[in-house]
Amino acid sequence: MIATLQDTLQTDKEYLRNKFRDPVFDESTGLENETIKSDIQTMAEEMKGLPKPIIKARIFEYITRQVRIDVNPRDWFVGFACWNRKDWFFTPILHQWRDEVFHACSLTTPLRRDLCASGAVAMWPDFDHSVPDWDAVLELGFSGLRERARRYRRGKQTDGTLTETAAAYYEGIEITYTAILEMIERFHAYAMKTADGNPRVLAVADCLKQLRHGVPRNTFEVLEMIYLYFMFGEHIDHMQVRSLSNLDQILQPYYKRDIESGAFTEERIREYIDYFLMQYASINNYWGHPLYLGGTGEDDRSRINDLSYIILEEFDKLNITSPKIQLKIAENTPERFLNVALDMVRRNNSSLVFLGETGIKRAMMSVGFSQEQAREAVISGCYEYNVKAREVGTGPVYLNLLKPLELVFNNGVDPMTGLPVGCRTGDVEILTRFDVFYRAYLQQLSFLLDASFRCVDDFEQYLRDINPANVFSATIENSLKQAKDAFADGSVYNTTAILHTGLATATDALTAVKRWVFEKKELTLMEMKCALEENWQGYEKLRRNILNSKEKYGNNIAEVDHLAEAIARFCANRINLRPNARGGFYKAGMHSARTFITLGEKTGATPDGRKRGEEMSKNVSPSMGMDRNGITALIHSANRIDSAMYPTDYALDVMLHPTTVRGEEGLAALRTVLRTYLAGNGASIHFNIFDADTLRDAQKHPERYESLQVRVCGWNVRFNDLCRKEQEEYIKRAEAVRESTQPEEP
Repeated sequence: MIATLQDTLQTDKEYLRNKFRDPVFDESTGLENETIKSDIQTMAEEMKGLPKPIIKARIFEYITRQVRIDVNPRDWFVGFACWNRKDWFFTPILHQWRDEVFHACSLTTPLRRDLCASGAVAMWPDFDHSVPDWDAVLELGFSGLRERARRYRRGKQTDGTLTETAAAYYEGIEITYTAILEMIERFHAYAMKTADGNPRVLAVADCLKQLRHGVPRNTFEVLEMIYLYFMFGEHIDHMQVRSLSNLDQILQPYYKRDIESGAFTEERIREYIDYFLMQYASINNYWGHPLYLGGTGEDDRSRINDLSYIILEEFDKLNITSPKIQLKIAENTPERFLNVALDMVRRNNSSLVFLGETGIKRAMMSVGFSQEQAREAVISGCYEYNVKAREVGTGPVYLNLLKPLELVFNNGVDPMTGLPVGCRTGDVEILTRFDVFYRAYLQQLSFLLDASFRCVDDFEQYLRDINPANVFSATIENSLKQAKDAFADGSVYNTTAILHTGLATATDALTAVKRWVFEKKELTLMEMKCALEENWQGYEKLRRNILNSKEKYGNNIAEVDHLAEAIARFCANRINLRPNARGGFYKAGMHSARTFITLGEKTGATPDGRKRGEEMSKNVSPSMGMDRNGITALIHSANRIDSAMYPTDYALDVMLHPTTVRGEEGLAALRTVLRTYLAGNGASIHFNIFDADTLRDAQKHPERYESLQVRVCGWNVRFNDLCRKEQEEYIKRAEAVRESTQPEEP
């Protein structure tokens, strides 16, 4: 008999944590990874001249036949030796194909390099946001997906429209899915060979046999199917799977049937969920692996169900940072569910993001998607929303909103690199009024956007040549109908996001120029330029006065917030619905990922008091520590910007002091914060709740805080895993929050 849930998890937890971090495989099951990497490089050279989808499929086939595998009695999920995302098999080949494309884009590649080197943008061909049609995956199974692709291929042959390119597309899918089925059979054969009567291994073998030939029949088989697709897609085909599905909805019919039939107990299903979640905790992708819960049904009722609670409860018990869970919230969301989620957050289990369905609906409908498409929207990546099974979006550009201001001070030349990445707006002496200065800022911003469009349109037309999406394309029916790669232009909607970094910092910097140069006349623009060139050395008093001023975005100061809204609207108007190179259009996103750090490192000192290389603001959030008027003021500032202008995503980061959320009153206050933000059409919000003293102590005694989590942007990390510089930024913000919560002296 299999042990009880508690005994099983406690016995197997150490193995599960190390499964992808320190794996051990039976050497008889395949070749060493280094040998495979060497072999596939040779294969790629030998197949030069063949269509890219076929080359990639043949290499995929070789990997599935040769990589080491495991079916372990301590796990419900099989083991792949291709586990290290920092050393993916395909990486060298795809980099070579990418470089070939960049060579072909000879007119824009130097421009792209300069833009990236200067920190004006971060830009690359993006394959990180694919979400399969999970309904098709589960309804058809791997064999059914292959058969559907065969059917569309036969149709093209029959009507005489099967071109060489289309034939290569279908052949890539055929080879790939045949290899998937063969590898599942490898797992099954190994399980039967090594089971030795172990009931868990035999149960896994039975599951694999079913998935080899058909579709999942129960909760366990659905979870195994999702996991297998993820491993085949992300860890072999090198195409990130950026949502593990709306898991509570996907599992619900199987769960009900399993419970009603007596096939599984609730305890056993909880065990399956635990082991499923632990796969992603062990893989430990820095960005986390997303899944989402909740939503609203066609009957306008909340989709929160028994499994929504079970998944949250098990995730809370495991105390892991990945997967990360996205919660669709509306007025109909049960208060009990909100309380469970918010209580987790205030206890620092904060790998949760709350997404407002009203805000999402307004944003998606603003670019032409229907109300029904918005209701059924897939949540992917960090908090991006896309049309389910019909939209494939890329995010190839992160735009540094602070860099144009630096370019104004230097007449279009980046001072850190000397690269002329901007336009000529003249020496700063001629900018005699703030409106003239601000107009020069917008000119530089517009110039960077135009340059980004040129570069992206050039290389995105070749996405199918950089990384053919064989695993993914088979799940997207329109891709099969069109015989076009789903990640290139084979979807119904092929969108490209321009993501933003540093809105608040840019707003604060422009406000400082307006107030201290043009209104208070404390210094001239040339003197401000000198202060920035000296990194504020020798101007410490001025810098301190600017930093201490509350005239910063996030404090509910109308004049400041209106400036932030104007910058956001300017960008959104230039981006949204602009045609892209994949037969679709561009969308704006208020999402920074980690570029608030990396682009900040490439940006000099700025008029808001920020020093050279320091981080910028992220998402629609204030600069670190600059929101001093409390959470209500912050929400008012964020909601002054119309989130509908950002149909990719729009996220607010909130930090609160633990004393403000204690007890029932604290929980009610946290719930009010969430409801207030979403009622103002806010789209996404997530929380950090901790005290600066706790973080200081964690720096000194990390062994006491192994499980302390920090919400970075759209993902969580352990505080101990942050570098010292990043830890200090969180401490600084926590200190500012503590000060803002202190009662004022009479």
